[in-house]
Amino acid sequence: MMNRSAFCLFLILLLSGCTFLPTNIVNEIDMSQGVGYDLSEKSNIKGTIVFPIFKKDKTSTTEVRTAIGKSSKEIRSILNNETRYPLVSGQIRVALYGKKIAKTGINDFVDTLHRDPAIGSLVQMAIVDGDANQLYKMKKYKNENVSIHIQELLEHNMKMGLLPQTNLQSFLFQYFQIGQDPYLPLIKKEADNIRITGIAIFKDDRYVTSFPMKDFFIFKALVDINNIGLRQFILANRDKVVLETLDSNAKYKVKILDGRPEFTINLKLKTKLQEFAPSEKKRQAFDKKKYQKQVEKEIEKSALSIISQFQKHKVDPLGLGAKYKEHFRGFNEKQWNEDYPNVKIHVNANVEIVQTGSID
Repeated sequence: MMNRSAFCLFLILLLSGCTFLPTNIVNEIDMSQGVGYDLSEKSNIKGTIVFPIFKKDKTSTTEVRTAIGKSSKEIRSILNNETRYPLVSGQIRVALYGKKIAKTGINDFVDTLHRDPAIGSLVQMAIVDGDANQLYKMKKYKNENVSIHIQELLEHNMKMGLLPQTNLQSFLFQYFQIGQDPYLPLIKKEADNIRITGIAIFKDDRYVTSFPMKDFFIFKALVDINNIGLRQFILANRDKVVLETLDSNAKYKVKILDGRPEFTINLKLKTKLQEFAPSEKKRQAFDKKKYQKQVEKEIEKSALSIISQFQKHKVDPLGLGAKYKEHFRGFNEKQWNEDYPNVKIHVNANVEIVQTGSID
C-alpha cells in the first residue's frame, strides 16, 4: 500500500504536471486564420497567410504576410522568420488557391492541411478567379478580418443559399473516391467586394472548368440532400415563377446495357411559390398542375445541359462512376473514363408546389 509521504509526492506531481508541458499564450503566438497560394515567376509559389493582431484596449487589425518558395513548408519557414511570434495553424478557417495554380494541381497544399493534426477537417476551401494574395489584401477587410469574412460568406450561402456543401473533408473524400471528381466554390474580387461567381470543377486535383451561378440550383439539387434556396423560372410563355425549395432528393439508377452503363436521375423537389408574374398583366389564378409540369421540363432541360458540359470536359462531379462501380463488379476505371463522355443519362423531375399563398 502507498505510504503517506509517497502519496503526497504523487499528488504534488499530478497537480503540477501540466507545468512541464509546452503552453501557448494567446498574445505570444500568431494564429493563422487564412492561407493562400498563387503561381509566381520561375515556377515558384507565392504563399500568403492572414492572422489577427490583438492590441490591448485597441481595435484588432489583420496582418497579411507573403513569401515566395518552392513548397508550402518552405513558405511557412520563411514567414516564421519574419513574424514576431511563432505561427500556429490551429485556427485556419479558409484556404484559397489562385486559378492559375489550381490548373497545375493543388494536392500538395491540400495534403499539408490534411496532415496537420492542429487543423480541422471543416476548413473552407475556394478557388480565386484571380490572385488569392490580392483578395486577402483588400483594404476594406483590414479591420474586419478577411479570413473570417470569406468563411462566413461561404458557409452562409451553403446553409441558406444555393452553394453546395464543400470543405476540406468533402474535397478529400471526392478526390480519393474512384469515379468522382471534386468541386469547390469559385470566388472573385469585384470592385470592393468578394463575390461567389461559380463552382470550380476538378479532374483529380487540377482545376478544369467551372459553371456560373445560374446553374447552382440544379447542381445543388443533384448533389445535396434536403437543399434549400430560391430559383426563378422564366417559362415558355414568358410567365415568371419563383420557387423556394423546401426539400429535395436525387436518386440515381444504373442499368447495364450491352456492357455499358445508362443512368436515370429521378429528382424530386418539394417547393413553395414565392412569386408569380404572368406574361399577361392581369390577375389570374395560379394553375398549380400546369406550372408544375412546365417547371419540371425546365429543370430536366437545365440538368441535362450542365451534365453534357461535364461530359464534354470529362469531369464527373456527380460521382456517376462511383455509382456505376457500386452496381458492377467488373468496373474498370480506365474503360469508364473512355466511355463517360458518351454515356446516356436521363433526368426525370418531379416538382410539387405545396404552398402557393394567396394566389390559389
